[in-house]
Amino acid sequence: MRKSAVEWFVDGLRERGVEWISALCGHGLDPLFDAADRSGIRIVDVRNEQTAGYIADYWGRLTRRPGVCASSSGVAVANLLTGAMNAWFDGAPMLAISGSADLATLGLGSFQDSPHVEMAAPVTRLSRVLDTPNRAVQVLDEAWRTASGPAPGPVHLLLPMDVQRTLVDEADLVRPSGGDREGAGVSSGRAAAAVQALLAAKRPLIVAGSGVYYSGEGEDLASFAARFHIPVQTPIWDRGVFAEPHDAFVGVVGAATGGPDLLAQADCVLVAGAEPDYRLGYLQRDGVHRMTRGWRQLEDRFVDAGGAPFDAWLADARGQRDAYTGKIAATGRAQAAGGTHAVDIVEAVRVALPGDGTLVVDGGSIGQWAHQLLCDRRYPPYWLTCGRSGVVGYGLAGAMAARLARPEAAVVLLSGDGAFTFTAAEIECAVRQKLPFVAVVADDRCWGITHSGHQRQFGRGIGTELGEIRFDLLAQSMGARGVRVENAAGIAPAIADGIASREVTVIHVPIVGGNPV
Repeated sequence: MRKSAVEWFVDGLRERGVEWISALCGHGLDPLFDAADRSGIRIVDVRNEQTAGYIADYWGRLTRRPGVCASSSGVAVANLLTGAMNAWFDGAPMLAISGSADLATLGLGSFQDSPHVEMAAPVTRLSRVLDTPNRAVQVLDEAWRTASGPAPGPVHLLLPMDVQRTLVDEADLVRPSGGDREGAGVSSGRAAAAVQALLAAKRPLIVAGSGVYYSGEGEDLASFAARFHIPVQTPIWDRGVFAEPHDAFVGVVGAATGGPDLLAQADCVLVAGAEPDYRLGYLQRDGVHRMTRGWRQLEDRFVDAGGAPFDAWLADARGQRDAYTGKIAATGRAQAAGGTHAVDIVEAVRVALPGDGTLVVDGGSIGQWAHQLLCDRRYPPYWLTCGRSGVVGYGLAGAMAARLARPEAAVVLLSGDGAFTFTAAEIECAVRQKLPFVAVVADDRCWGITHSGHQRQFGRGIGTELGEIRFDLLAQSMGARGVRVENAAGIAPAIADGIASREVTVIHVPIVGGNPV
């Protein structure tokens, strides 16, 4: 059998379960688009390569399998790499493909000639050019296994057009030589050290980051924490693993959220798949143990060593959490002064979103309220936030990815007005391609966190105020349902109606400004 290199490449994608590629069309992708379309792989088209990258990024976060995105050459690659960089921050599996002019003319000033491989290298696990047509399947396999783990993350492949189109006999294909990669288990020494630290502790704390989700050990960690009554926090923007309310889960931790400082009170910290970055005060202290995997082994060892539950400490931690969330809610009510506030939106989402529904949170100020008031007792793995990068403006792409990954579940996007406008034109793409979701836009007509910070620091906002946009009418102009809600009581019913409609629905809620921190 004889096929073009890109046809063999696409066959490899199909063998790996790829059903779609998010992309913005461009000349460098023509052979890939043709081969994908003929093979039955759907092209989810977007209006900005940035969105294509985010869709692949957030698919990877939801499914633990690489999302696939593609762009043509030049500036298009720079746009696509926004999503790759976001995936790099959090270790989300992703395959980014770029096209280009012929390999024979790269570096000679061909159309949109630019160093794709070098551009992508700092924010990917692997970045290389497919320069030998008969290695199309082997190079794809190398990239796929690298993206998938055991330390997952984004990868990038450059497919020049002449390489894509070169015909290759099946007998000449270089086949993959590597097997599946397996994640390393916890070392015996590390488990023993953690057990000894727990035996000596009175106030242990588990910080469960995204690595626990990607390792698939969330249930084991939750079981360990429940058995020994050890409080668990998740760094703000990391992936959660508590789909249902859990006695041991006591909310998010991070400099941006405030809240009870359990980290400072703990005398033993088990860091599970989290980065010791600014959110955790860099953790330059004694009593810190890294323990991403091996929770069943740790549980058995702790039992054998006579470990006992930390009842009083967990009760104290839960009391501090409840007092803090109550204070945050009261702060919002005071700021509202009779108007509609972010707290009202967050409460409406709590009421209207089904328990198995996907929540996508995009935006600075509204994101702070949501993390503190919605993620206090549960933090499901199918909820999406910006991730460790702290980026805003990914929300519409995240909602589209959620619909692709969880076609039957409700999808609700909670966004600020500034974040929503980054890629607002994608509403049309979502409508046309039947990727429905409900977007609630909290409109305080400013970049809320920065505006408040400027007010405190300078007595005025500098470059932080935004003009009025009728988001409901904007949505209607692109074929979506547009709803404007001006009172708190109407928000939850509007969300429920949007979910039931199975249409792209944008709910515009003007609010009184204010931040929880």
